[in-house]
Amino acid sequence: MTTLLDSLQTTEQVITPKNPFQRIIGQEHAVTIVQSAVKQRRHVLLCGVPGIGKSMLAKAAYSLLTPPIQEILLKHNKALPDRPSVVISQIKDEQIPKGNISAPSNVFYSTPDRLPIDIAIKMGYRCSKCSSLSTPSEPTCSNCDTDKRCDWSDSDSYHGLFRMLDVVREPALKTVTSLEEIGNESYHMIYERSGENEIAVTRERFGENSIILEPQIVDSDRVLVGRDASRFIRVSGASHVELLGDVKHDPYGSAETLGMAAYQRVIPGAIHEAHEGILYIDEVSALGPHQSHLLTAMQERKYSISGHNPLSSGAAVRVDDVPCEFILFASCNTENIVGILPALRSRIRGYGYEIMLESWIEKNPENLDEFIRFIAQTVEEDGKVPHFTAESVKEVLRVAEKIAFQFDGKRNALTLRLRELGGLVRIAGDLAVQEGAQLVQPNHVTNAEVLSRGIDMGNTYSIAYKSPEQASRDYFF
Repeated sequence: MTTLLDSLQTTEQVITPKNPFQRIIGQEHAVTIVQSAVKQRRHVLLCGVPGIGKSMLAKAAYSLLTPPIQEILLKHNKALPDRPSVVISQIKDEQIPKGNISAPSNVFYSTPDRLPIDIAIKMGYRCSKCSSLSTPSEPTCSNCDTDKRCDWSDSDSYHGLFRMLDVVREPALKTVTSLEEIGNESYHMIYERSGENEIAVTRERFGENSIILEPQIVDSDRVLVGRDASRFIRVSGASHVELLGDVKHDPYGSAETLGMAAYQRVIPGAIHEAHEGILYIDEVSALGPHQSHLLTAMQERKYSISGHNPLSSGAAVRVDDVPCEFILFASCNTENIVGILPALRSRIRGYGYEIMLESWIEKNPENLDEFIRFIAQTVEEDGKVPHFTAESVKEVLRVAEKIAFQFDGKRNALTLRLRELGGLVRIAGDLAVQEGAQLVQPNHVTNAEVLSRGIDMGNTYSIAYKSPEQASRDYFF
């Protein structure tokens, strides 16, 4: 069977895949399971030696997810300032299950003159300066000739300055939402223009984790997790604050007019930022006893945020039931798997998969082609090193075979410790750049082989410069 080497001159000729799963080398079994896990929203534990592609698998998995439809908001709680309220703003989608949405308690129609003044201004029915009524299609007020879409200052000079600058005008909003007090209860009010002078008003009781089917938010809302934020969140496991969130300290606490309001000081944890997405925890065993909090978040799909420092004013603040419905991708090295909380492993096995990744693959024509593509990918991703000649590619493959024998005792095999092999490719490229070479040559790879070793293995220049012939005598490819 022929390989890419039979016709290869340089790695610049190699066509590299764009699909992130196709860029993963030698883990076909794991790729199949991960693709199914994401589709079914299952948790995954990736186990194996360092540098074999655990984080690449997690990143590739994220590419399969659809964009988030929810945004997590915080609202000031006037009755209990240190207990901000959670609201979920959700985009309109016919495929959203109706059971997840609170049914409106009341729908009625109103006229522009009966709307709250601030709502009428946003919808273009009133002038922001004199409050005179007009239709949204009229850009200026017929009474005072003020632009209805701009918040002009009372100063004539300020007004004139912005007139000269020709300020960009915001269009009148067709839909506006607000939180209003009616009697002793709070309601979400959704005002939607249904005609030139007719407005449909939906009144929805404000409750715990209320959902608003409207992406517009009012000015007083605090966006805790934005809809356009990345939902692939990677944490090292070193800090429980990073994982669970916190509340900033304010020397004045939540005292009105002095301190910052509690809902403005809340910091989301990684579990909340990964809502509807993937939470990737590298070395999950490093979380230690805090794994139990992660387990709770996975079970309940919501987790409160509170201040962790007992000496801080943030310790008095708590936001209950912040949603955190994520897919967990956790990784660990083989020797550290005993450090994972048994209950957490049980949760993953019960609602997902444990996958042991391979550290080597058989040396055959198909896998050799995969490794040639890997070399070309590494050069492209780095962007600072030249491409490899066919002979220098053979040198890299020789090293890949040598590492498989040294670390795994496998002959006629290629290593999947690709982080180390990628380091070899980059160092060889750096040596070529130092010499001003247009392409990486075999001697650059053999010299990089020694330089890429750890300092405890003697990566000194005194033994670095070998010829390809000398290297071949050490281990024949």
